[in-house]
Amino acid sequence: MKMTLLRIINPLLLLLLLFQFVSALFRTDYYQFFSRWHPIGGYALVALGLLHLVLNWKWINAAYRKR
Repeated sequence: MKMTLLRIINPLLLLLLLFQFVSALFRTDYYQFFSRWHPIGGYALVALGLLHLVLNWKWINAAYRKR
């Protein structure tokens, strides 16, 4: 179940990150579209990022305990 969720979340994180980057670059050209969707994409990016951390917490914890 966890791996299935990560296989869905990881590509979505990449797409949201790219969308945020593009929407920040072209905000003046397509102001109405990006001014509406940029904050929503940011909130979704943070939420999925936190979910990604929660799902990978065992791996993160194990990787830093070895140091």
